[in-house]
Amino acid sequence: MGNESYGDIGKLSPEERVGVDRSGELVERAIGAIGDLDIEAVSALLADDFVLELPFRADGGPRCMESDQAVAFMRSLPTLLARMNFHDVVVHGAVPTGEIVAEYRSDGVTHSGRPYQNRYVSFITVRDGRIARWREFFDPTVVKSAFGHPQRPV
Repeated sequence: MGNESYGDIGKLSPEERVGVDRSGELVERAIGAIGDLDIEAVSALLADDFVLELPFRADGGPRCMESDQAVAFMRSLPTLLARMNFHDVVVHGAVPTGEIVAEYRSDGVTHSGRPYQNRYVSFITVRDGRIARWREFFDPTVVKSAFGHPQRPV
């Protein structure tokens, strides 16, 4: 993948365009799998050294998780949410750093019946056809409101 933004895709070589398209499709599949709470499906898309960063996480849990800890966090999501759906997904493609930028919204329900509706912007690094890093920004006040008090699954 070149160091061009997705908006400049016309300047990319045909090989670079295919790389951007495949990475964007991979990111869309991962977002869909998380929205379906299909953690096994998303796990299959992750690199062995996967890193999950949640810079705005405010529940006292780690904001940066690597490999097994990151996957364990993702596996805890179905214990927190009875239903989750991502919509309005827009994958912008690669920025000059090579990261894929995605925006999306969630429409979920906690096991206690509270709504969980948030907005996200993520910067996702794809390496060798797998997701190596996912840095997700969201509104932590929505998380607190949905769960009533800080939840720290991992």
